Order: sequence, then structure tokens, then C-alpha cells
Amino acid sequence: MKKPNSLRAHLTAALPELARDPDALDIYVTGGSLAMRCGGNLGFEQRYTMHVVLLDYRGEPEQLFLPLSLWLRHHQGDLLLDPQGAQENIRFQVDLRDNQAVDVALNFPVTEAVDVLPDDSGGYRLSVREEAPFPDQPPLSDPLSLLRQIWAPGGEQATFLTGHPGE
Repeated sequence: MKKPNSLRAHLTAALPELARDPDALDIYVTGGSLAMRCGGNLGFEQRYTMHVVLLDYRGEPEQLFLPLSLWLRHHQGDLLLDPQGAQENIRFQVDLRDNQAVDVALNFPVTEAVDVLPDDSGGYRLSVREEAPFPDQPPLSDPLSLLRQIWAPGGEQATFLTGHPGE
């Protein structure tokens, strides 16, 4: 199971507040199931709901949603192909803690395919398969550098949404 740690690393790199306090981010998995078949292929698919909880966040929830969207494009793109499915499958809740902080909780379905191949010692080698890129989706070679360029509109009053403006 690689996607929870991958998302943690991505969000920590994208949000300066998380880099300062990585313990504010909790990621866990529920509702797991395995899709297996009888036959010569021992591979299987893990299906689960990933929960992302960011506590006492002193930014806007959108600052979390944008890097999540970029991560989903690369790691779970099928969620974004069907607008109705994306609307129903990516859920969030925001609790206003005070005038400056919120708790944000997100959950969405995730799949990970695991290839199982025999090795030379008579055992098996397991590897989590990388997601195949979608043909009409441009590659995001460095999504974090893109995040550092995103600003909210407003001319001189523009607000930098995420990342570091000087980078």
C-alpha cells in the first residue's frame, strides 16, 4: 500500500504549514477489500477508502484541495474522469475551530493493483503497479513547481494560495 505515504509526502511538500508541523496531518484507510481471481495470475487489487485529516490548519481549505487534485490526477485519475463520480466520491468536511484555524477531513476511494510474480528462489515477488497515464492528460512533470505559481485573482490584492511566493 503505497498511496497513503505518497499523498502524505506530496501534501507535506506542497503546504509549508505541514512541512513545519507534519503531525497535523493524519492519513488512514478504512473499508478495505481485495479483488482476486482464480487462475494463473496471482495478482490482486486493493480497494479502500483513504481518509485525510488536517487538524488546526491556519489556511484556507482550498489550499489543501488544490494539491490533492494534482495528486489525484497522477495517482487516481479515474476518479476525475467522470464528473458525477468525482462529485460523489471525493467528500470533505470542514470544522471551524476559531477565526484562524480549521480542521479539514477528506475521504475518497482508492485502488492499488499488486502484481505477483514467481522469483528464482521459489517464492514470489510483489510489486504495486504504477498508475497508467491517461492519454489525453498532459503530464505534470513537476506539480509542486506549478503549485508555487498559483495565485488567487485580485490584482494588487492577489493572494498567494499555496507554496512559497519567492520560489
